[in-house]
Amino acid sequence: MSTPDHSPVTWVDVARCLAGIDPAQSPLPVEIASARVGWFGLLFEATAAVDIARLTAGLETLFPSRVKLNPLRIELEGGLSASDLPVHVDIVSDQGASRQPFGVIDGWIDFRPAEAQGPQRQTPIAAALSVKGGTGRTTTAVAFALHWAAASKRPILLVDADLEAPGISYLFEAFAGHPKTSLEDLIALAHAEEADGAPETTNFVAERLRDHLLPGNIFVLPLRRDIAELASSSIRPEHLSTSERPFALADLLSGVAAQLGVAGIVVDVRAGLVPIGVNLAMDPNVSPIFVTTLADQSIKATAGFVGFLAREFRRNGATPRRPLLVINRVPVLFRQTGTDKKITEPLTNELLNSLVGDASVEIGASEDLFTSASDIQPFVQVDVPELPDIQVPTGNWRDFVEQLSSSGFSRALANGSEEFVATELTFKAVQNSVEPVASFPPVTHQRQALSAFANQLIAAENVQGTVPRPLVTQPLSALASRYKSEVPIAIAEGAKGTGKTLAARFIVSKGEWSKVAADLVGGDNAIAAAVVPIAASIQSSAILQQEADDARRAIAEKLGYGTPLNIFETTSYLKEKLQSNLSESKWVLVWLDVIAWSVGYKTKTEGVGEGFFDELRAGPTSIVAVFEGLEELYSSVADSGVELAMRALLISLPQKLRSELRRPIGMIAFVRRDTVEAAIRQNLDQFRREYAAFALTWTEDDVLELAAWLASQSRALPNLWDADFQNLSSAERATKLEPLWGTKLGPDDKPGQRTREAYTATWIVAVLSDLRGRLVPRDLVRLLASAATVAPEGDEATLYAERLLTPRSLRTAVESTSTSKVEEAQEEIGELKPAFAKFKSQADELAVPLSQEVVDQLGLTDTELAALIRHGIIFGDSPPYEVPELFRRGLGLKHAGARRSVVNLYNRARKRP
Repeated sequence: MSTPDHSPVTWVDVARCLAGIDPAQSPLPVEIASARVGWFGLLFEATAAVDIARLTAGLETLFPSRVKLNPLRIELEGGLSASDLPVHVDIVSDQGASRQPFGVIDGWIDFRPAEAQGPQRQTPIAAALSVKGGTGRTTTAVAFALHWAAASKRPILLVDADLEAPGISYLFEAFAGHPKTSLEDLIALAHAEEADGAPETTNFVAERLRDHLLPGNIFVLPLRRDIAELASSSIRPEHLSTSERPFALADLLSGVAAQLGVAGIVVDVRAGLVPIGVNLAMDPNVSPIFVTTLADQSIKATAGFVGFLAREFRRNGATPRRPLLVINRVPVLFRQTGTDKKITEPLTNELLNSLVGDASVEIGASEDLFTSASDIQPFVQVDVPELPDIQVPTGNWRDFVEQLSSSGFSRALANGSEEFVATELTFKAVQNSVEPVASFPPVTHQRQALSAFANQLIAAENVQGTVPRPLVTQPLSALASRYKSEVPIAIAEGAKGTGKTLAARFIVSKGEWSKVAADLVGGDNAIAAAVVPIAASIQSSAILQQEADDARRAIAEKLGYGTPLNIFETTSYLKEKLQSNLSESKWVLVWLDVIAWSVGYKTKTEGVGEGFFDELRAGPTSIVAVFEGLEELYSSVADSGVELAMRALLISLPQKLRSELRRPIGMIAFVRRDTVEAAIRQNLDQFRREYAAFALTWTEDDVLELAAWLASQSRALPNLWDADFQNLSSAERATKLEPLWGTKLGPDDKPGQRTREAYTATWIVAVLSDLRGRLVPRDLVRLLASAATVAPEGDEATLYAERLLTPRSLRTAVESTSTSKVEEAQEEIGELKPAFAKFKSQADELAVPLSQEVVDQLGLTDTELAALIRHGIIFGDSPPYEVPELFRRGLGLKHAGARRSVVNLYNRARKRP
């Protein structure tokens, strides 16, 4: 809690200070229930006797140097006639119901939490809020309502609650004429009706609203019937609130909406910290839409509003809804330079601090860090660019809707708010009956099929039989699309587990580059070139070794050469050369020799690479050399000879191959990220930009598509994935995946019944993320393989009958996935073994974030720390270090810090381009 930065001048300053007390940090005695402040003084009402010394100390904390004794009073600076506020304490046995001021400083402060609210409403409500005018709030409210109506394929009720500038009402009247009912009517009639919920009023207003349906499937409830009358009614929405029904306006609107059969309600609220806006924003069943621009005053005011609401929610022991943050008029230049993120950082930090608990609760090494939706993504943000065609809105509803569309505003808002609509404002349809017993046996077989198929793909080098066509993500599509008229010369960089081996096996299995391109992107116009494997992950796979040798023999026979060097001999030869202290130029010749020997050209004769080149130049034949599994040639990238060998392969050899007029030899190298970084010490960014299109990076959407692909390819859910899946939005992908793992890690939301459980699709991504925005598909494959082995228990078969994997199965699978990831990492990256051993020696004893004290306790050296950071095991430039969830659990680390830090890192990573 912060203390005032100036002395109180009037009683209003005292009241405002008391109203701003955070209940979790109140300096006042716990017996204090409420306070009344005015020129008469400060009267505390208590439930029992109060220790005056403690009260005095608390007041001194709030009003430093202004608390006087004998009698107890607060000294003001408002002049002699109002210099002191005497302080009194009364013990009141019956305090009555608690009271909420809704942002009004009226001299009555109730420190007690609000009464528990009733059941959730059947119709979801969103309120468009802004603290400053001119932010585009009304424009946003209209565009959002139109998008929601289109997404739900049902009408939306749009309510004009801007008491001073009712823009929606003007749009309505200009198009439809004089309204038949209004918000003012609803409030006034409800005041007069004594029945709970005012059913006669809601029925009357709903019936008249049936004539207010406008293009876009929007019912509009204007502010007043006579919009030319600027004088507002003395009956205000906040006057409907009582201690029993503090959010009566939303209840009334929900009643009207039920009669109309709409999918939801959007309320456009007057700018500023006005009671109606606070009332709606504090309603735990209303989803707020905060609208701002990048203007400094707007950002600061919105951040202040969010902080105020968070304090009030804490006071009432309630949980705020996940909001939508809309930032309008973002200049393109600001977005390109990142200036917009710097400007909005204070606001986004306030949202993070307000919505994510700050309690440093210790979480065990086997416990889930992400338990609720707000723990993963506390708010949804939409940045709408500066659009010249919407600067001057038209005055007619139809024209305005057209203007929203043609200007690009509707599209920009919809693209970012789809997730918000799908998660916060959509309920899953309730099924009338479910027969879990009858469907359970086939579901068991479906899970077994998914587990078997996923397990086979965990180590792609061990896939038996026909090599499956990999999921065609953007990098593979770019590789096949870009090289049709000439052979490819490309480097595909990726972390371990990103699909390098499977992609290489698939390409080699096709034998011809034209077949590869046709299978991946379609068409039959790609260049014909034989595909030959030069290096492969054969160390633990006799299958892959046999495939590589068979492919070499087939190509050698086709080209009319002798017996090729087998893949094992190639690997042994390259390992031997790594000990020979060769220069980079000598290594280019070695790579050319190995390519020649792999097709049977003068096998084992050194220096024949150039001669092989000459033969290909003279004829029409072309080949594509495929390199994969290069990391099997050495133990560490720091080993002798590795840097020059890899630099020759990644830079000098491609340069030589490109210099040829016809390009008789092409190459594709699938290489791990740490190998690239060890080989290319200078101009690494330039190198990565050159091959960025082929980098095996996986986005959140890719991972979700992979889950659907696995379910379909395994025949567990054969219709879950098709080629059009990649065209779906993120929200649509999450919806499509519901048969696999449901909507949430718990029961799905239903009308009037919403849980705080994390959304499954978002949770999956958060658990697998490395806090840098990088995802490894192998982790998802392993997670699903493990989850599919966990059968439902008890009532899970009934509760989750409509999904293949239960929440418990997914949570359970994290443990084995994490353990396997750690074991695999230390096996494949030798320099991690010493550090991992130190972590495991103190498993379940230490916690992240890793402070300097913990680093010292582990005895981690600077070299070990650098390796842990380089390979994404820990995050940060200096202590305290965060650890991605999969590694945290696999290394046996607890989490003892506030969740805000890791949530902040995760969300920053998601926003990286």
